Amino acid sequence: MIIRRVLNNNVVDALDDSLQEVIVFGKGLGFRSKPGERVDQSLVEKVFRLEDDAASRHFASIVDSIPAEILTATADLVARARAELSAKISDSLYASLADHFVFAVQRARDGGDFTVPLAVEVRRYYPSEYAFAKSAVTELNSRLDVDLPEEEATSIALHVINAQVGGAADSAARLMELTHSILDIVRLHFGLHYDDANSSYLRFVTHVRFFAQRVLLGETVQRDDAELLRILTEQKPAAFSSVDKVDAFVKRSHGHAMSASEKVYLGLHIANFL
Repeated sequence: MIIRRVLNNNVVDALDDSLQEVIVFGKGLGFRSKPGERVDQSLVEKVFRLEDDAASRHFASIVDSIPAEILTATADLVARARAELSAKISDSLYASLADHFVFAVQRARDGGDFTVPLAVEVRRYYPSEYAFAKSAVTELNSRLDVDLPEEEATSIALHVINAQVGGAADSAARLMELTHSILDIVRLHFGLHYDDANSSYLRFVTHVRFFAQRVLLGETVQRDDAELLRILTEQKPAAFSSVDKVDAFVKRSHGHAMSASEKVYLGLHIANFL
């Protein structure tokens, strides 16, 4: 690897053998190093491979203020998130988590308050992300010798959710709001009481979440399913009657007209738990 910039005594911005930009961490790695020199491989502890240029620049801009132990913990947790969660994780998670951990650890050591909004929604709509975040809290407490409370899991989960939808600051809140609204439309239409232990309901929630994500990103699933929609609407009129309400809502609130394919999948998920 060739050094591009020395960020501090422990971190350098470099190019790997494939000429991909990487952020390389190691104790003393940047000390007396200069651009154009080869990275001393014997000092390398972690390599951050960021494919997104904007995320790489942002991470490089804050890395000087991040303690070494938080940098390494962040790298390990991002790798775990990518391995354990089904959604694609943006490079923006490196910077957002590392920056957050600095303040969270300091707040815990100062005895600060950890009240976090959206805790109930995160646990209900993002059980996988929340479970990952709870394990991350346990790992951080062990590695950093700190006492982060369980409530911190909500904040970590929100950062992970944001990274799934592009890293915008309010993405998770908007995604949960839209997901909750769609679930509420279906619940009120049928007078349901949702059962969080029902596997069909949990699959429905997952489907609605990804549908809501596509709505926010302006994406539509387009297949030639018009005839299938007509047949299913006749066969399962109760389930598909609520789909029209969801279509009207997202059209009014987000300018999104549901395609026949989106209506088919949503209606089938609803039919499965009715």
